[in-house]
Amino acid sequence: MICGEYAVLGGATAFVLPTKAGQGLRVSEHLSQESRHIDWISYDKHGNIWFQCKLILPYLILEYSSDQTVAIQLVRFLTNAKVLNPLFLEGTYSYKVESYLEFDLDEGLGSSSTLTNNIAQWAGINAFSLHFNAFKGSGFDVAMAMKGKPLLYTMNGNNPVIDVIEWSKDFTDKLYFVHLNKKQNSRSEIANNPQFNHAQLAQISRISKLISANDDYFEFCLLLELAENELSQILGRPTIKQELFPDFHGTVKSLGAWGGDYVLVTGTDAIEYFTSKGYERIIPFTDMILN
Repeated sequence: MICGEYAVLGGATAFVLPTKAGQGLRVSEHLSQESRHIDWISYDKHGNIWFQCKLILPYLILEYSSDQTVAIQLVRFLTNAKVLNPLFLEGTYSYKVESYLEFDLDEGLGSSSTLTNNIAQWAGINAFSLHFNAFKGSGFDVAMAMKGKPLLYTMNGNNPVIDVIEWSKDFTDKLYFVHLNKKQNSRSEIANNPQFNHAQLAQISRISKLISANDDYFEFCLLLELAENELSQILGRPTIKQELFPDFHGTVKSLGAWGGDYVLVTGTDAIEYFTSKGYERIIPFTDMILN
C-alpha cells in the first residue's frame, strides 16, 4: 500500500501496487483407507517446509500441527469457507494441499491475503466474503491478489470499490524498497487503529489519487512526504524517517503498519546510505512491483 495505511479502514481511498511475488496452492484429491483428512504442507521461497498439519474431515479436527497458531488460523479459513459453501470438502475424498510462498515470511507481502484468495478459488466462493468473515483488515491485499493491477481501493462494507488504473512512470529507477529488519504485526496495529474524522479521510483519499496520477518525480516525492506527515500527526507518532533516518537526503514512506516490513525510499544514493546503516534488503522498485 503506497498511500492510505490505517485510514483505509475508515473508508479512505488507498493507492496500492501489486508485487511480483505471491503464493501458489496445489490441491490433489485421493481416496484413503483411513478417515478422510487434509494433509497440508507449506513451503517457503527456498522450497523448505515451514508449516504442516493434518486435519480430519468433515469437522476439521486438528490431529497434528507443526505450529499451533498457524494451524488455528488455517482452520479458521477453512471453516469460514465451508460456511460460505456447505459443499466444500464434502464427499469421499481426502486431500493433499501444498502452498508455495514466493517471498520470505518476514517480508509482510501478504501470506494471509494470498492464501485467502487461493482458498476462495478452491472453495468456489467470493474471496472478500471469506476475508471479512475471518479478519478485520481492509481487504486491499485480497483485491491485489485477485486483480494483480495498480488499484485505487475504497472499503464499502463487504463490497469494496476497486478501480483498476494504469501506472507506469519514468522515475521508478529512483525508487527502492528497504526492509526494516523486523516484521510488523498487522492485526495488532488494526486493533489499535485510530479514529479518523471526515476531513482527514478526505485528505488521505485526495493524496492517494494525486500520487496515482502524478507524472513528476519531485511532486511524487512531495506527495509521499505529505501522506507520511499527515499520518504522523493523526497517529501521534514520529515518521520512520524522523525516528530512524533523520540524516537521509530523500523520502522515506511507510507501507502498511508503521514500524516494520518495508518502506519506500527515493534518491540516487539510497543503496549506499541504507547499506551503511545495516539494512541489507534493498530491492529496486522494478524488481518488487509487477508491471
